[in-house]
Amino acid sequence: MRRSFRNHVQRGSLPVEETFEWEKDVSPERGGRQPAHEQTHPARPHVPKQTRQHRPSASPSERDITALCSGACEGIANALGKYADLYDFAPIGYFTLDEAGVIRAANLTGATLIGEERSRLVGTKFEQLVSEEYRPTLTDFLARISSSACKGTCELTLLVKEGPPLYVRIEASCNEEMEIRLAVLDISDRKRSEEALLVSETRYRRLFEAAKDGIMIVGADSGAITEVNPTLVEMIGIPREELLDRRIWEIEAFSGFAASHAHFDALQHRDHIHHDDLPLKTADGRQLAVEVISTIYHDRQTRVIQYNIRDITVRKQAEEALLKSEEQCRTLVSNINEYVYSVRFENGAIKSIYHSPKCLDITGYAPEDYYQDPLLWYNMIHEDDRELVMEFLDGIFSGKDQQPIRHRIIHKDGTERWILNNCAVQRAGSGFDRTISRLDGFILDITEIKQAEENIFFLAHHDPLTKLPNRSTLYARIEQVLSVAQKAKRNVALLFLDIDGFKQINDTMGHDVGDRLLQSVARSLSDCTRSCDVVSRLGGDEFVIVLWDCGVAETTIVAEKIINAGFSVEGSNIAVNTSIGISIYPDDGEDYLVLLKNADIAMYHAKKTGGSNFEFFTHKLNEQAHERFAIEVDLRRAIDHDEFVLHYQPKVDLATGRFSGMEALIRWQHPTRGLIHPEQFISIAEESGLLTPISKWIIRTVCRQIRQWQQQGIGPLSVAVNLSASFFQHRDFEDTVESALMETGILPECLELELTEATIMSDPQKVLGSMAAMKALGLQLSIDDFGTGYSSLSYLKKLPVDKLKIDQSFIHNIAGDSDNAAVVRAVISIGRSMQLKVIAEGVETASQLAWLQAEGSEEAQGYYFSRPLPTTGMTALLRQGPNFLHNPRGKMQGRH
Repeated sequence: MRRSFRNHVQRGSLPVEETFEWEKDVSPERGGRQPAHEQTHPARPHVPKQTRQHRPSASPSERDITALCSGACEGIANALGKYADLYDFAPIGYFTLDEAGVIRAANLTGATLIGEERSRLVGTKFEQLVSEEYRPTLTDFLARISSSACKGTCELTLLVKEGPPLYVRIEASCNEEMEIRLAVLDISDRKRSEEALLVSETRYRRLFEAAKDGIMIVGADSGAITEVNPTLVEMIGIPREELLDRRIWEIEAFSGFAASHAHFDALQHRDHIHHDDLPLKTADGRQLAVEVISTIYHDRQTRVIQYNIRDITVRKQAEEALLKSEEQCRTLVSNINEYVYSVRFENGAIKSIYHSPKCLDITGYAPEDYYQDPLLWYNMIHEDDRELVMEFLDGIFSGKDQQPIRHRIIHKDGTERWILNNCAVQRAGSGFDRTISRLDGFILDITEIKQAEENIFFLAHHDPLTKLPNRSTLYARIEQVLSVAQKAKRNVALLFLDIDGFKQINDTMGHDVGDRLLQSVARSLSDCTRSCDVVSRLGGDEFVIVLWDCGVAETTIVAEKIINAGFSVEGSNIAVNTSIGISIYPDDGEDYLVLLKNADIAMYHAKKTGGSNFEFFTHKLNEQAHERFAIEVDLRRAIDHDEFVLHYQPKVDLATGRFSGMEALIRWQHPTRGLIHPEQFISIAEESGLLTPISKWIIRTVCRQIRQWQQQGIGPLSVAVNLSASFFQHRDFEDTVESALMETGILPECLELELTEATIMSDPQKVLGSMAAMKALGLQLSIDDFGTGYSSLSYLKKLPVDKLKIDQSFIHNIAGDSDNAAVVRAVISIGRSMQLKVIAEGVETASQLAWLQAEGSEEAQGYYFSRPLPTTGMTALLRQGPNFLHNPRGKMQGRH
């Protein structure tokens, strides 16, 4: 039947292109089968109407064949319909692509994956369905499949009409006609599971590696170490590579965990083991105490043991220290001066728990006495203090924070003692049932402290030497007096006293004599005032008196009385006096600080006028004080901001008219006041202690300038610096000069130091030693303002000086004043006889110069030759090398 049907077909009785047109629709390879929702019955063979109409009548045998063929076709169609359903509804999407990658057929599952109708998919390039990042992968994959005609697999993501891209697995093959068949499986769920697993494993790994405890994984059957975390590696100091795959009992560090194979096997019967103190020896020999928890579980069908290892060395050391501390505490409690006690409350009754041995010394009662008599502690409290103690305990019991309480007790021997009592409660239970279970405290005998406090209170408010009220008491009393004076509209006078020459007495006769003098002053001041007045010692040799209801007239009487009385030291011939400054309330101030400041200003003026005097405060004095203070403040800033400059005045050889040296003179380049000369600030700098740092700056600056001139080819030079007595006697004086010379490298003879007679006579022995040291260094020394002091010629012979400078006061009217001329001649004669150069300073006229030349003076300086010049001006003058005799105050100076 089949052969005849085939032959019949071959003979053309049934045209293939028309009769089997349905094959194109149902072929899985052509994708022609309509979806189930698009067709409701299997396809039937289609015979064109025209063929049926023009076909001649068939013979009986032909009718049989036709009927047979029709039945066969219907069976084939039914079978192909079943295969088409299997193809369309398969769980895998199928796509057929041509050689260019264009979709020629797709099953229903494939279209559903994409979310698009098959009719729209057909004719679309498959790569358009693929996520952009995977398209190169697809291109390479299809090219490999086409070129080798083999099967292959790849994974990528497809773009769907709605929703996120799908992860798919594609299996592809290529036939001889270069058609590529794709089987597409949705693996999104698997991918998400894999990613979740990867995240979980990563998280676990991070936890494993970041764990603060050491973690070690060991095979339960083999005992081999399979993993360790970084904490354990750091803990024992053995590299990870040296631990992995080794048996745990082979590593000395873990000998405390499993000393042998047998020991390790013996631990297998327990799933969980906890050791709170095992030894762990590190690679560097340290012994750690560790807490170990081992847990057995299955990992991929393999039993493993996880060891969690925590270093408790610090905790163990702390515990041992705590035990030691507790032992020490018990020892201390038994030996300290405090009486320590502890009592507990049982059913409202007090029962003693502990009383330290010190209770016998403090209260006179032994610990046994407290155990026998629960109320002994209350009975020994002083009657006047029992209420205070009960209030203190009530506050403690109510939960309030209480400071230690001071109260009295009656010692067993009947004496009264002061104690410091402090305690705290311990509570039991919770909520409303929380009750006091114990009271712990300590008692300190402060009897001697109370006595000392009374003395301290007196000393805190009085001067221990004179027994007069001190500064703090004075301030408190002045405030009280001023408050009353304000209400009563009365005057109050404040006297500020300073003992004249007190420092010299202390330095020459000793502090013992100075102390006795201060006591004598205190007695005299008390004798000169009334009981309603306040006499106090402010500090040092300064005293303050507050006179109640006194104006100028009454205060003058008291001040004169004090001045006339004077002060003396009993048993000696020492007699001194005082300088007094006075301010009056309310005229000179309405608070004690202003009154005290104004009285101090007036006292300073009284002392400046010679001492043994008193001065009332005036506004002019206040202005002067403010000016002085402003200069002092600016001076401190000037040092920090480098506001000082040096000017140089040349010294002239009277024989040649050339430079013989120069003197450095300081100037202050004030930012607002301009250039200030030294006479306006040097005295303030000396009184405020600022002259020493200024002098150090001058020494260093002069040495550096000399070096700079030498580097410019100017020299040799000698520059003189005038030194104050305070700096010359300062402990850093010699070091300052030596360091300046060493820093600059100039020759010592280039630096000349000038000292006044007053400086030399301030402390002759010390000054002589410093001068000898400077002379040994090679410096030149000269006596400035010679003739104005009181130095004797015999003492002058001892001084290692090179020059004498005649004070300008003698030069000023030398031609018309015979006395001045006589003094100058005498100085020149002395210098000549002692082989010292004599320099006349302050030469301003030609007549003065001629007189000095006639008398044989060797050097001179003054405005006649040149005013002091800044560094630039002096540098230019040095380069010109003028003859000052031929060109005094010449053209050179006019240029600067």
